[in-house]
Amino acid sequence: MNPAAILFALVTVLLNGGAQLLLRKAALTGASPTNPLSLVKNAWFLTGLAAYAISVLTWLFVLRRVPLAVAAPFIALVYVLVPLASRLLFEDTVSTKMWIGMLFVVFGVTLVAQGSSSAAGPSSGREAARPPTSD
Repeated sequence: MNPAAILFALVTVLLNGGAQLLLRKAALTGASPTNPLSLVKNAWFLTGLAAYAISVLTWLFVLRRVPLAVAAPFIALVYVLVPLASRLLFEDTVSTKMWIGMLFVVFGVTLVAQGSSSAAGPSSGREAARPPTSD
């Protein structure tokens, strides 16, 4: 993966994880899916929704440059970011099994990212078929 794709993949993870944390805060401050008015009046909910929307745009940037099989595992980093941040922000418990699982996620994403440079060579024939990007 090139540096721009890695950067945008990480920005996507931060936005997606941030959105989940914002929605948790919204839920704790009265936002309820059964009361639509409570949603539109809740700044935490609206900010979380905006973060999700922006994460979709940054993800599209990544998908234009990287095969989905390589890019998709980066989203798994949300499984690391959210428990750690929710531990700090909401005093949620992170068990030993969760810590071990998060280490496996980081290890797996690292392996996929490193393996992508050798797997995405010109021998696949797909690079020439991709439309040029102008962004």
